[in-house]
Amino acid sequence: MKKYLLIGLVALVSLVLGTTGFAQTSQGAASGAPGSHPAAGPRMNAFMVDKIIGSKVMNLQGEPLGKIDDLVVDVDTGRILYAILESGGFLGIGTKLFPVPWGTLAALPLEGTFFLNQTKDQLAKAPAFEKKNLPDVGDMQWGEGVFKHYGVPGYEQRGPMGYGYGYGGYGGYYGSPMYPGPGREDPYQKLFDAKTMKTISGQVIKVDRVPEPGFGMEMRLTVLIDKKEALPVYLGPTGYIELPGQPTHLILGDTVTVSGSQVTRGGEAFLIATTVTRGKDVLRLRDKDGNPEWIGWKTTSK
Repeated sequence: MKKYLLIGLVALVSLVLGTTGFAQTSQGAASGAPGSHPAAGPRMNAFMVDKIIGSKVMNLQGEPLGKIDDLVVDVDTGRILYAILESGGFLGIGTKLFPVPWGTLAALPLEGTFFLNQTKDQLAKAPAFEKKNLPDVGDMQWGEGVFKHYGVPGYEQRGPMGYGYGYGGYGGYYGSPMYPGPGREDPYQKLFDAKTMKTISGQVIKVDRVPEPGFGMEMRLTVLIDKKEALPVYLGPTGYIELPGQPTHLILGDTVTVSGSQVTRGGEAFLIATTVTRGKDVLRLRDKDGNPEWIGWKTTSK
């Protein structure tokens, strides 16, 4: 498929894949094609564009949704705005192209796989177009409809960093919307159900921060279980989890064991974590009844 009005800039994308969801600090193999020499230390998942195009996209239940056909880049910032997902006729609508906000994808780039938190029915209702009738991908009003469907902040909410996927950074001060104080109500405590406790183990394929109105920034993991399905895991406020004294600072590629209450909201299944274990380190987040450990902002211990 021809590059949507950005053909001359695609080569830049491989240099700026440092956006949330695909280029988070990790350790392991070097950031080239499969078979590259191992890196000596921390790395970023920076890949050439031709290694991304054609990658398969699956939902969190492990069902195929299609493949990445193209990328759309903001020429002013060098950031990826959308992955263009080509979806076949299995959705019952014929082959169409779906612009997917880049930050909504979780990746296993060395395996050529991306995960998207959309059921087939949800994707069938997503904004889409045909190859013969390309939209103006620079139209911000059109883009707002795309962001709204996938539940991510639109252009006007992205602050001085422009419309990338960093939410303008997550710095702040104690008690600010980004770092809520102990008096703010935890939005997940009411959802927590001690009867639905379970434990999962798998690989962290995404670490992101999601805004919770009236609460602040919530840290969320996406954990790949048995290399077949992925599950979102909500941890707690970023300001608490990223305190210097915490025993575990989670990064892309970590192997973790998570215990918590699995619940469903708006058709989405996810885990509200009580503990996250990586090796010998244990990050304690809630007690068995779902009460937050961060009340009073005490640091957890091993």
